[in-house]
Amino acid sequence: MTGVNEGHRQRLRNRMLKEGLDNFQDHEILEFLLFQYIPRKDTNKIAHNLLKKFGSLGNVFNANPEQLMMVDGISQVTACNIAIIKEVWRRYKRDESFKISLSKLSSIIKYAQQLMDESGVERVVVVYVDGGTNFLFKDEFSSNNPQYVDVDIKEIIATSVRLKAAGIVLFHCHPHGQCAPSQSDLAFTEKLYLALASIDNVLLDHIIFNSRSQFYSFHKERILEIIADKYKIQ
Repeated sequence: MTGVNEGHRQRLRNRMLKEGLDNFQDHEILEFLLFQYIPRKDTNKIAHNLLKKFGSLGNVFNANPEQLMMVDGISQVTACNIAIIKEVWRRYKRDESFKISLSKLSSIIKYAQQLMDESGVERVVVVYVDGGTNFLFKDEFSSNNPQYVDVDIKEIIATSVRLKAAGIVLFHCHPHGQCAPSQSDLAFTEKLYLALASIDNVLLDHIIFNSRSQFYSFHKERILEIIADKYKIQ
């Protein structure tokens, strides 16, 4: 019986990985959730009993642990794990309302300086943003070499696609030198700009810092505009 259950559970996992939860029925969502906590019982039956008891998926998540434990098969541990979902969602929504906005150069510089403080080696930070230039995710590349760090453009593109980002802001530091870009910085920026444009993403800025808190902005210096004009990118 355990083998049958595990086969069914793996099929649900595969469906979730492939298509998300949009095509799941309410009892399947509960079943999927329950078998994370209940390894050896028929969670399909327990899921149906929860819906029968509370009337809807939303009511299940609104129930407190004591109420959930009134359903056969729901232990205290399982009840707490179900009840916490609403609290996690509430925390998520609160954090969403305080998104870091990177729409202005001043806010970008303030955020970047926090990231770049105390960098003793060359370091690159890629920040992915949504269509409203709100922070989505940051990725970091560093090296033991104080003058060079290898950044894989293909990796940046893959991450941007996965996040459904609208654009990125690139930061890096020249810890022991001037913040003016080198020829390799200019070539890399152009290459990244074109790669992002090919997936309808935008390189919003590339900012170089040094240890004296000076910075060079490719956007402010109109380098990105020159690249766009060069390749006739709208």
